[in-house]
Amino acid sequence: MSDGISPLRQALWPFSLCYGVVAALRNLAFDARWRRVHRAATPVLSVGNLSVGGTGKTPTVLWLCELLRARGERPGVLARGYGRAPGAKLNDEGAMLQRRLPWLLQEQDPDRVAGAARLSAQGASVIVLDDGFQHRRLHRDLDLVCVDAELPFGNNQCLPSGDLREWPGSLRRADLVLLTRAGALTAPQLLARVRRMRQLANKPSLPIYACDHAPVDLLHQPAGTVLPLSRLDGAAVVLLTAVARPDSVRRTAQSLGANVVDEIRYRDHHRFTPAELAAADAAARTHSALLLTTEKDDARMLDSAHERFVLRIGLHFLEGAPTAHDLGLP
Repeated sequence: MSDGISPLRQALWPFSLCYGVVAALRNLAFDARWRRVHRAATPVLSVGNLSVGGTGKTPTVLWLCELLRARGERPGVLARGYGRAPGAKLNDEGAMLQRRLPWLLQEQDPDRVAGAARLSAQGASVIVLDDGFQHRRLHRDLDLVCVDAELPFGNNQCLPSGDLREWPGSLRRADLVLLTRAGALTAPQLLARVRRMRQLANKPSLPIYACDHAPVDLLHQPAGTVLPLSRLDGAAVVLLTAVARPDSVRRTAQSLGANVVDEIRYRDHHRFTPAELAAADAAARTHSALLLTTEKDDARMLDSAHERFVLRIGLHFLEGAPTAHDLGLP
């Protein structure tokens, strides 16, 4: 194995084989209709991936909801709610979406069938199923799959020795693929990725679009003031992150001219304590730097009075965006 996989994870490959087999058998059960699939009262567009973390599902959900809204639809986002605080209605991704799109309907429930029924009852005309590729109890009218263009399938191993939730051949269920983080690839590399995706899906005409995560602006908190990205040019910054791909955040900040003088990293979905936020604020003051964080992380800091700058990210398509036909829209 390669791709920086630790010896411990390499030793777990027999468990990965079992994981992949179980996932394949589960998919077979749904494909053969041995397990029931429930149809919602409204169309369902699923946004998912094959691996854990960091493929850009949340920016894709944001883009899709804005597109649906522009077409006169009333979208509702349905998610499991992983990492949601006790008693909270939304987790960090949901809170981030709600701040960007105040009009958005949302439900978070491990029982996606029940959640879909509630969204339909609230008036959603289209349901966007967030992280839905593996959740097959709920029928979907479109399966959109996000694949990291730089490292599509990691070491090609399922959990726990790799990052895959199911084997790459499951792309045969995809109706549309977004190759995310594709900005650094050359044209031949991108073409090779597209050919590989279509080969795995066994669909020569599978719609595939390349995109990148592009910074949009800065949010100056706690005031909520929107600032241009030029504010980072030449500025010293301390990065505070708890995301799946912190290196990507660092590269983005540096590409905007920021001088990263320190980094404070926590595991993905970490819930910051007041003491941790105070320590990060102190680190920024020590370096005479800006405290810079991500929009998803800031959703877990809404009660904090510490000054911070939030880097907001959007989806940028390299050569045209998916058409309404690709998305199954009239």
